[in-house]
Amino acid sequence: MKAFRSTAVIAIPLAVATWFVSGCSATKSDGPAAETPSGLEAFYSQPVDWVPCGVAETAGWFPGETLPGQVCGQVVAPLDYQTARGHAVTDTETVQLAVTRRPAAGVKKGTLLAISGGPGLPGLAMVDMAFPESVLSHFDIVAYDPRGVGKSTPAISCPHLHAPAAAAAENRVDVEERKNRELVASCVAGTGLDVLRHIGSDEATNDVDLLRGVLGEPRINLWAASYGTQIAAMYAIRFPHGYRAAVLDGVVDISERQNDMLAAQKRGYQETFDRIVAYCTGAYEAVEHARCPLGSDPGSAQSTFQQLLRDADASPVPAATGKPVTASDILSATAKGLLWQSRWVPYLRALDAVRHGDGTAIRRMADNGHTVEDPDQSGTSVPQQPADAPATKASTEPYAITAITCADTARPTSDRAVRQQDAQALIEAAPFENYQPLPAEFPLDVCDLWPFPGVVQPAAPSRADDAAPLLFVATRHDPTTPIGNAERMAKYLDSPLVIREGDGHTFVFADQNRCIDTEVARYLEDPNAVRDKVCQ
Repeated sequence: MKAFRSTAVIAIPLAVATWFVSGCSATKSDGPAAETPSGLEAFYSQPVDWVPCGVAETAGWFPGETLPGQVCGQVVAPLDYQTARGHAVTDTETVQLAVTRRPAAGVKKGTLLAISGGPGLPGLAMVDMAFPESVLSHFDIVAYDPRGVGKSTPAISCPHLHAPAAAAAENRVDVEERKNRELVASCVAGTGLDVLRHIGSDEATNDVDLLRGVLGEPRINLWAASYGTQIAAMYAIRFPHGYRAAVLDGVVDISERQNDMLAAQKRGYQETFDRIVAYCTGAYEAVEHARCPLGSDPGSAQSTFQQLLRDADASPVPAATGKPVTASDILSATAKGLLWQSRWVPYLRALDAVRHGDGTAIRRMADNGHTVEDPDQSGTSVPQQPADAPATKASTEPYAITAITCADTARPTSDRAVRQQDAQALIEAAPFENYQPLPAEFPLDVCDLWPFPGVVQPAAPSRADDAAPLLFVATRHDPTTPIGNAERMAKYLDSPLVIREGDGHTFVFADQNRCIDTEVARYLEDPNAVRDKVCQ
C-alpha cells in the first residue's frame, strides 16, 4: 500500500541502548487491560535492542534517510504459540519480527501500531506517512514486517522451479496442475513445512498482541490497511481488552469464504471497468479529443477489449523496455489502471498505444503500477501506500500472498469436481476478463494442493460488551475491498463507518482526504467520539 514524509520534527531522540520497555508507557487505560497469555511470559517480557535504523542488524531496512529519533529492533515471536507455552525464548522454534518505532513528538498518550496489507506485504515504511499533527504529537508510531515477510525472518521463499515443457498430448488442465504442484513443492522446500504451517493470519494475530506486550502497552491502538484489517478484526475478537482503538481502512469481511471474497473483488473490478467504459466513450473523447481505444459504443466496448487481449496473445506487442506485451500484461495493467481515477487517462492512452503496436506504457504499468504520465494532467497524484509500493514489493517474496492465503484457507483435495462451482463463479464475476473460451474443466489450484488445511474459519464476528468500538473506513468505488465489506463489518461489530466518495483503495494518512484523516484523528483521541459519516 504507499511513501510520504511528514515535516514534523521529533523532539525526543532515543539513545542507543537495550530497552526493557514493559511498563514504560504512559497510555491511558479506559477499561480492563489485556493480560499476558499464560505460559508466554518469557516472550512478552523480552528486552528489545532499539538502535538507530541502519545500524548493526537493521542495516538496509530503509533505502534512504530515516526520521529523527526513529529506531529499529527485532522482536522474537514463537513460531507456534501453542507449543511455545511454558518454554524459554531460546528453547522453542521462533521467528524474528523487524520493528521500527517513531517516538511521539509531545506528551505520549499511547502507541499506534500499523498493520500492512497483502497478505504478504512489508509494513516498515508505514511509519513514514502523512500523519496529522495530533497523532504525531501524542502517539509513538510503530510499524513492522509481518512474519515471513520483508526483513522479518525466516522469510517465505518459493524458488519456483520450471517444470519440463508440456508433452504434445498433455491437456491444459494437467499442465496447470503440474505447475501448481511444482509451486507447492518449491514453497515446502524453500520455506520449510513447519514454517508454512505457522505463517498465516492465526499466528499473525497473536504477533500483534505480543508486540503490544513487548512495547509495554496495556492497550494498543491499531491502524490497519486492506488485508491488515483482517488481522485487526481477528485481534479485536480474540483480544477484546488488548486494544484501545482500531482503525480499519479498506475492509476485509472475515465472515466471507475465500472464494466469495475473490468473487466480490472481481465483481468490483467489473463494475469499475463498466465505469471506465462510460468515461472513455464520453468524457474522455470530449476532453482528450481522442478516440476511445475501446470504441465509441459502450455496448461493444467489452468485446473490443476482449479482442485486443486475443490479438496480444496471438502477436505480443513490442515494448521499448521489457518483454513484449501479452494479454496477461494488459490485464495486470488494467487492474492497476482501474483502481485510481487519476490513472484512467494514462491507462487509456497506454491501451491506445497497444492498438497501434507500442506496448511500452502498458508494460510499465503492468510492471510498476504507473506510466510516465503519472500524475495526470489535473495534477492529482495517486495516494502512495508503503505496504503496496512497487519498490517495496520488489523486495518481497512474490509467492508470500499465496503461502499466507493457503495457510489460512486451504482445503486440500484431489477431486477436481469440487473446484468447478467456485471456479465458475469467479469466471462469471468479471466477464470483461473472459477473452478465451470457457474451459469445460478447471484445474486444482495451489491451495487445493497445499500440504495441510488452512486454520482460519469464516464467521460473523461480534464485539464484547466492554470492548471499544472500531472505526471502519471505506471508499465508495473500491473494487479491491468493496464497500459492502465495511458496511457488514461495521454492523457486526456495532462500530462507526466513515465512507469516502470516489475511487481507490485505502486513503487513511495518505494526505489525500482531510475529512477522512480528521475523523480518524478524532477517533484516536477518543474512540467514542466518531459516528457514521460520508466524506467527499
